[in-house]
Amino acid sequence: MTDQPYNRFKAALDVQDAVNLRALAREFVKVVDQAAEETKSTIETWADPAVVLFVNKFESLSHTNWNDVFSNAYRTCQEKAPTT
Repeated sequence: MTDQPYNRFKAALDVQDAVNLRALAREFVKVVDQAAEETKSTIETWADPAVVLFVNKFESLSHTNWNDVFSNAYRTCQEKAPTT
């Protein structure tokens, strides 16, 4: 086995068939960390192609129709979040 450096772009391509949200989240942290280290910019990190692919994958796994599903999820989180 060859020890190659971590490549977030390969990881972003590799997870496109993923179905395990938890594993995807763990990998996403690595991708964002590497992008942030390389870009030194929040805006550039969130625009990074690998980050964009991961975010899109999260969206596809959640099966969201951003109109109703997001609104309902947001409302539920507001109801269940503690008030300060």
